[in-house]
Order: sequence, then structure tokens, then C-alpha cells
Amino acid sequence: MGRLKWNKDGGDPTPDANSPKMPEARASQGSTEHGEPSRVTASLRPPRPPQPASTHPAPRKAGAAQERPRSMSDDETGRQAGVAGHQGNRHAFMAAVLLLFVCLIASAVGGTWYWWNNFRQFTVSINNETLHVTGRDSLSSILEGHHYFGKRPGALLSISGKHLKAEGGQAVRITCNGSPLSSAESKSTRLASDDVVTVSDGGDRTEGHAVRERTIPYSASMKLGGAVQFVSQQGSDGEMEYWVGSISHESVDKRVIRQPRNLEIDSISPRPPAGKKVIALTFDDGPSEYSSQILQILKGKGAKATFMDIGDQSVAMPQVERQMISDGNQVVSHSDSHPDLTTLNHDELRKELTSGFDALRKASGSTTRMLRAPYGSFNEKTWLQTSDIVGSNVLWTIDTQDWKQPGEDAIRQQVLSNAYSGAIVLMHDGGGNRTQDVHVLPGIIDALKSQGYQFVTVNELISMDSRFPSWVQKDEVAPSDAH
Repeated sequence: MGRLKWNKDGGDPTPDANSPKMPEARASQGSTEHGEPSRVTASLRPPRPPQPASTHPAPRKAGAAQERPRSMSDDETGRQAGVAGHQGNRHAFMAAVLLLFVCLIASAVGGTWYWWNNFRQFTVSINNETLHVTGRDSLSSILEGHHYFGKRPGALLSISGKHLKAEGGQAVRITCNGSPLSSAESKSTRLASDDVVTVSDGGDRTEGHAVRERTIPYSASMKLGGAVQFVSQQGSDGEMEYWVGSISHESVDKRVIRQPRNLEIDSISPRPPAGKKVIALTFDDGPSEYSSQILQILKGKGAKATFMDIGDQSVAMPQVERQMISDGNQVVSHSDSHPDLTTLNHDELRKELTSGFDALRKASGSTTRMLRAPYGSFNEKTWLQTSDIVGSNVLWTIDTQDWKQPGEDAIRQQVLSNAYSGAIVLMHDGGGNRTQDVHVLPGIIDALKSQGYQFVTVNELISMDSRFPSWVQKDEVAPSDAH
């Protein structure tokens, strides 16, 4: 068989001259685009020996025509495609293996984590009791399963402290490792190993309430023992804040906003200055037909007196009232119709007193706030209701009991035996037969004068004693800020 000789320039091999001729390969039908013969069958071409790799192209001969690169054979293309496919399959396989390995690792890690956090048992302490729990259980479910270890929510209370509803107060108190948790937080809390939980009773809750205010009425205190009662301090109401329960409707006082100031009634028997001998004659229940006779006696003896007159009788005898004032005497109210003032209600009492004062002013032309209560009956209740219209209530220190008509000697003896400087003598010029008073009065005046007494009105007697407040001395009502 002939040999082939390889061209040095890398061209196709040519038959050696000394070699036997090889049969020509049969050309395929047709030709290439440039008129070159088509490729021969690969089986007729011996394999090319491997060429050394070179980074530089082979030199070309001068003047040689530039050859076009030869196309790769189908076998070479298939062989290279097969190698590339094999390598791609190998890479895909390796990627699949790697992915499977990663998935296995992730599954193992995830499964371990899930088991660790949901099914692994560990111990915790709840109210000093050791429990075995898993991470799957919420704190709330653990507590519910143990009935909150006997602890209960607080109760709902009324504003006075009465129980309105069991477990209507604050929820059970929960702490985990010292930090408080609400009921909502306990539902989302998962415990960890060695956590310490405490559970205690919830606090009671008080119902809602409305805040309101009310008046604290002032009261009166009365000092007895003196002949002249008067207001030493006017009273004023206080104010209290109180709550009304929204459910129970209970009313509970909460705090004093302003303390009340009590009405204070003092009483003093007039005490004239040392060295003075004065006495005050007083006549009740006038004016009457006896009043003019008494006025004549007083005027003739140069003496003064104080007339405690009834209102409706005064307006019936205004001329007598005016005569009393013009002679230097004093006119004081003895009420309007002479009732027991302590038996009247609030409105009746005030009407009785204001009518009496108004009647005296109309009849005599003088204004007074001095009173002698009928029967001397005037208590804390009447003072509470009238301290703004009455300045003083005048009693007596010598009672002649002439209303019993005991006889002239008895009346005279009662006065003279008990006379002292500053005394207030009770007699009558109305309310019955006062003949004995008319007959005995001159002798009483003469006897007292002989002892050095001067006759003064009650208001003059009070003005001699500085212990009386100015409003009492002036026959006025105590001011609202009197104290």
C-alpha cells in the first residue's frame, strides 16, 4: 500500500513517488461554492497525527495565495458535541447531588430546630413548683391547665367596698423572670429552660363613679347662763365632694372641700363699770291701757324703762309707742303675736319675727333687732333659722312674777331684795290686769333711788360693758363675717 507524505505547510497529504498508487477517492457529486471538490469520505483519509499547540499561526510562503480555513468535519463536530454533552450531564448531576445534600442538611437542621423548640421537654418553676413542659405550650395554656395554681382575678367592688361581682376585677398577676406579663402577652409567651414564673391573685377593681358636690349645713352652739344672748359668730355652710357609684348607685362622701363654720351664740349678763349703780326696768306684753299710766310714773320720777311690745298691739296703739320713744325709753320686739317661737316651723318663725319688727318700726318710728322671746324660749334651732334677722335676745335677772298677781308687797319685795347694779327686772304692762304693777312701781323707783340706783334702758346697760360686740351695742344684726 502506498504511503502518504504530509505537507510541511499543513496541507493535505500527497502520495509518495515511491509508494504504490492508491486508488483515487471518488469525489462526491457537486462542488463547493468556490469550485473546490467536495470533501471525501473520511474512511479513505488516514488520521492526522496530532499537532503541537502553538500560540502563533504558521508562516505563510511569500506569494502564496491565502487559504480559507477548512471546515470542521461532522465527526469532529459530533465528537466535540458529545464531549460537551457529557460534561454538561456530569455538571447537572453534581448540582443535583449538591442540592440534595443541602436539602438533607436543611431538613436535618430544621427538623432538629423544630423538635428542640416544640417537643423537647425541659423544666421550669411556677410558684416554686417544678414542671416539665415543651416549647410548644404557651404560658397561658400551661397556667390554664393548672387552674392558675389556685390564683383568681380580683373582685368588682362598689365605691363603699361591697362585692358586686366575683372575678370582675383585675386579671391574675403573672411575672416571668421578674418581668410582669399581661394576659395577652402570656398567650404568646413560650417558656425556656429554667424560667421562673410567679402567679398571684389579681387586684380588686372599684366600679366607676360620678363626682358631685353637696352643701354641709352649719350647726349652732349655744352658751347659756347670761341675761343677754347674741351672735358671736355667724355660721356658713361647708361643701362636700361625694361619689355616686355607676353600678350600685351608692353615695359615699369623699372629701370636705370647705369646712362649715358653726353659728356661735354667747350669753352675758351686763356688768357696769365699778362705782356705777344702774338697773334696767322692763315691761312685757304691751302696749295696753296700763302702758300710758306706767309712762306717766316713769316720766314723773325721771326714770327710764325698756318696753318689750307685741307687734299687732303696737300698730293698734301707735301713739303710745311714739310716747315711749319720745320720753327716752327703749322699744324692743316681743314677737308679733306672742307664740312659743320654738314650736314654729322655719317659715312661720321668720314671718312672726319680721312682722313684729316691722310693726314696731311703723308704730314707733324706731328700728330694732333686739328681741325678748315670749316665755324666754329661744334655742339653738331658732337661732339657726333667724341669726340674720335677730341681733340679741334679752332675758332677765329678776323675775317679779307679777303675772301671777301675787300682791304689791310681793312684787316690791322681789325687786328690792334682789337688786344689784346691772340687774334686768321683769315686769308687765299688758297681757292681763296690771293694776298691781301700776300701784307698786312708784315705791320701787323711790326705794332704788334712795339706794343710789339710776334707771337705764337695756341698750344703755349693754353699752356699758365692753364684752358685748359692737353690733349688739348698736342693736344690729351680726355681720356675716362676725367671729
